[in-house]
Amino acid sequence: MERVLVFRRGGLGDTLLTVPLLRALRRRDPGTVLHLAGVREFCDVPCAYGTVEVARSSEDLQLWRGERARAALAGYGLVVGDDPAVADRAFDPRQVRPGVPFALQLARQLDLEPHWPGDAQLLAPRARGALSGGGPVVLAPGSGGPAKCWPREHWLALAARLVARGSHIEVVVGPVEVEREDPRAWPWPGPVRFVAGLSPVRLAKQLESAAWFVGNDSGPTHLAAMLGVPTTAVFVATDPEVWAPVGPHVAVVGGVGCLPTVDEVAATA
Repeated sequence: MERVLVFRRGGLGDTLLTVPLLRALRRRDPGTVLHLAGVREFCDVPCAYGTVEVARSSEDLQLWRGERARAALAGYGLVVGDDPAVADRAFDPRQVRPGVPFALQLARQLDLEPHWPGDAQLLAPRARGALSGGGPVVLAPGSGGPAKCWPREHWLALAARLVARGSHIEVVVGPVEVEREDPRAWPWPGPVRFVAGLSPVRLAKQLESAAWFVGNDSGPTHLAAMLGVPTTAVFVATDPEVWAPVGPHVAVVGGVGCLPTVDEVAATA
C-alpha cells in the first residue's frame, strides 16, 4: 500500500480543519495508508478516531531542512502539506477567502471536494435540545487569541442560569488560559468541575458525554462539534462563515465586531 503523508503545523483547530481534506483524500485513493504530521498530540486526535493510520511529529521529520527533508521522506508515495519546499502538493493556509468554510478552502486548493458537512465530523451529530440530556454542560471560555474571547462576566452570567436550572457544569482550562487568565480563579456560581491538564485525546473522550458545549472560536469548540456534541460557538472577532464548526447540531452566535448577549447564547441550548 502507498503511504501518504499530510503535514499541517499549527494548533488544535488548525489540525482538526484538515480532517475534511484527509477524508476526501482517502476517498479518492482508498488504498493508501495516511500519516498525519504536525504537533503530535493534536494529530493523535484524528488518528484516535480513524481518520488516519499514523500520527507523527513534524519536528521529528525535520521538515525545515528542505531538500534534506525530502530525502528523508522518500518512503512516502505522496507528501502533502503547507510548505512547497517539502511537499509534492502544497496548500497555503494563509490564503483565506470570505464566505467559504476554511476546511473546504484547504481541500479545494488540492482539487479535493469533501462531502460537506459530513467529512467535518469525527462522530455522528447528536440532536440539539442539549439540557434535557444527562451529561454535563461544558463551557470553554478560552481561545488562542484574547480578542476571540467572550467576556468573563458573560460566562459567569451564563453559568448562573445553568446552575439555576440544575445543570452540572464543567469548565475547560487549557494551557493558554492558565498563562493568561485562569478561569479557576473566577467567582463561579455554585459547584463547577474544572477539566484541565488533559491530552487532546483524553479531552475528546471527556467531551463525548457532554449534553451541551459552549465555547469561543477555538480548538476545543471545533473538537466538541466534530464529536457530534450539541455545540454553541460564540464569535466576537472572527468570521463565522469561514471559521465556525458546522453541522445540524451546531449553533453560531455573533460575528466580527459583534458581542452576543447571554440571552442569545442561552437561547441556543
